Amino acid sequence: MTTYRQLSTAEYPTLNGLWQQCFGDTEQEITAFWRAVGDEVRVFAAWDGGKAVSMLCALSADLVDEAGGLLPAAYLYAVCTAPERRNQGLAAGLTAYAENALRRQGVAVTALVPANTNLFRFYEKLGYETVFYHREYSVPAKAGPVKLTRIDADGYRSLREMQLFGSFLSYDAPLLHLQEVISGGAGLYRAETDKLVCCAAVQKEGVLLHIKELLPDCPAAASALAAALHCQSAVVRTEGHGTPFGMAKALGGVRLPRMAYLGLAFD
Repeated sequence: MTTYRQLSTAEYPTLNGLWQQCFGDTEQEITAFWRAVGDEVRVFAAWDGGKAVSMLCALSADLVDEAGGLLPAAYLYAVCTAPERRNQGLAAGLTAYAENALRRQGVAVTALVPANTNLFRFYEKLGYETVFYHREYSVPAKAGPVKLTRIDADGYRSLREMQLFGSFLSYDAPLLHLQEVISGGAGLYRAETDKLVCCAAVQKEGVLLHIKELLPDCPAAASALAAALHCQSAVVRTEGHGTPFGMAKALGGVRLPRMAYLGLAFD
């Protein structure tokens, strides 16, 4: 018989085996995740025969609306089901259970980033709407008159909040520190040109630099970051309306924005 419940902090490591099976991360990487998120996460799992067969993490966030108001939100992350138990409705059941629990705990909106196109359709059936968009492009590495400074999560949050307007998902410093942890040593940057001051969250993959967020958009800063970090090119994500990226669901009597920015997905 399958049961759903929210886990205590001490129970999080019991999900490491399922996490490894679904995502392929190492024990060290998973442990670093639990340590980084601290009190900023609520974890839910489906159990059968004393074994976790499906899980999801709800990371604390706020959805900033167009008027600057804050709606308590949860970003659903690491949603997965054991391979042998897929296509049995476990993820849908666990998501519904987590939404009900989060609603009782005061969360007004849940957000998530589907891993592929098919999952957009799956979550639409669960009541989610595509509201988060971004723009993506590539640039070659090129040194230029850009001042680059490595900054910590608090400094990054301050810059990020200054750069964003309209509706967006806001993260506190502990979750921005998570981006540092998963960046492979690349980290968080302040980039200054003669006209702009930008924030950039970057990750390295060989000679390719993934700029997971660049605010405001500045191709020269992206090229300079790639050159400084010994990469050949950079793939950049920034604000824009070109690519559907994330989905949201209202858990209470709130109205979702038609178009918003999510940015960092910790992918």
